[in-house]
Amino acid sequence: MKNSITQTRSQTRIKALFKWGLIGAFTCSGIYLGTNEIAAQRTSFYQLYFEFEREIPMVPWMIHIYNSFHILLFMNFLIIKDPLKIKAIAISLISSSAIASVFFLLLPAELGFSRTENIQGYEFWYNALHWLDHPHNLVPSLHITFSALSAYVISTEMGSVFLRLIFLLWFLLICSSIVLVHQHHLIDIVSGFVLAVLVKFAIYDKLIITENS
Repeated sequence: MKNSITQTRSQTRIKALFKWGLIGAFTCSGIYLGTNEIAAQRTSFYQLYFEFEREIPMVPWMIHIYNSFHILLFMNFLIIKDPLKIKAIAISLISSSAIASVFFLLLPAELGFSRTENIQGYEFWYNALHWLDHPHNLVPSLHITFSALSAYVISTEMGSVFLRLIFLLWFLLICSSIVLVHQHHLIDIVSGFVLAVLVKFAIYDKLIITENS
């Protein structure tokens, strides 16, 4: 009997992973890439950064921290056991994308950094990033929103304070990486974090409460 219940729960979780993982991935990617392409057609952009930020040096190896955000996203679906939480985080990520897309379309931003090409030793990573991502979907940074939501939800699954601190440190490194690879500015970090907090309280928490009631 116990084995049957465990197997049923496992099957329910796997179904939730495939369903909400795929829905989340395709929807978020579609919204981001679509609005990015629309913004790229604009002829004028908003300068949403401080002049001193342009003096921040590039740290090429931080591209690996920047890209580790994808691992953090994947770990949501690897670590979360409750199908309801899997659904809740997927809907939260989709909602974040939808909300951010309004700002992307209304406030297409200008990147204050000049994009450096052919960075020795990191050519593949930066060329791929620059080819895929037009530098206009900046405020708020979904890199930060998604990372903050993921780090929070994953941390709630962790019983170890040490592991929670590891994920907090990981999140902080991602925050610094988006500036140090010259992909974002400070306001992008702040607005991305604010969006994550709003979605956490207004959407994620309410979904968990509603589903469990």
